[in-house]
Amino acid sequence: MKSVDEIISEAKKVLRRRKINLDVLEGGTERGLTVKRNREFLDSIGIRMNAINDVESVELETVFLGRKISLPVMPAPLSGLVKAVDERCFERIINESWEAGVVPWIGYPIQDEVEKFEKPFVWIIKPLENRKKIYEEIERAEKTKALAVGVDIDSAAGVKVKHNVLSYGGTKPLSRRELEDLASTTKLPFVVKGVLSEKDYYLAANFSDVVVISNHGGRVLDSAVSPLEVLDDIEKMVTTGVDSGFRYGTDVFKALAYGADFVLIGRPVVYALAIESGVKKLLSVIREELRRIMILTGSKSVREIDRSLLD
Repeated sequence: MKSVDEIISEAKKVLRRRKINLDVLEGGTERGLTVKRNREFLDSIGIRMNAINDVESVELETVFLGRKISLPVMPAPLSGLVKAVDERCFERIINESWEAGVVPWIGYPIQDEVEKFEKPFVWIIKPLENRKKIYEEIERAEKTKALAVGVDIDSAAGVKVKHNVLSYGGTKPLSRRELEDLASTTKLPFVVKGVLSEKDYYLAANFSDVVVISNHGGRVLDSAVSPLEVLDDIEKMVTTGVDSGFRYGTDVFKALAYGADFVLIGRPVVYALAIESGVKKLLSVIREELRRIMILTGSKSVREIDRSLLD
């Protein structure tokens, strides 16, 4: 089985031949300090082995929004370059995610007819300046197979790669009152993605079903803290996930040990779309990596992973 890095390396060769700008995919805001910090913080955490144990098999399954999933890892909601990598990207992400046994997330804007998607997904919308459009997108989600709908609040000033800003037709911050109203208008579970402080976490937890701690992969604010630094400071109130810089089974294990309920994977999924069945392969690799770590730490299930296993 190929490693995550081998999948990415293979995909990069394909994308270079197709003249895809990998600097845009890998880049972060301004000096890229947040991208660097995400990786360095994860790499600074050590894992303690407990090899004397009676663990012969492990349970990676968990529950997300009432659905059993094969492991606590899901593709993050993607936009930007993803369409250039594969025109059928969202259809593939949905199908290959479910083949791997997990719930796919997809993000606004999307040109596909989401109403025609045959399998469930989580639908994340930008904090659009045109507030009416957000309500329209939520209403649209309710007519689809969407399991949940939400907003990635951290793109309120646009997504910025180096000094180039993608504004999605105009975005601006949502107030607490506006978010509460959005949450109250839908019967679907509501997600707030892009929280990066204790203050925002506790505010969001008051009116949402799921909160994702994220710095948007280092693509909205330079010098931002990493998600696990924030997760470490909060007392969990609702289902809580993380994303931004997570690539490997070790990263997932560390996030679970810090208390995350699930991890979203972004850039590696974009790369995986460049190769056949790539998303499913990527998830299978991460699953196998996590399985091995759990055996070596004496963790019989993902629910047993805690901070005592980290250094």
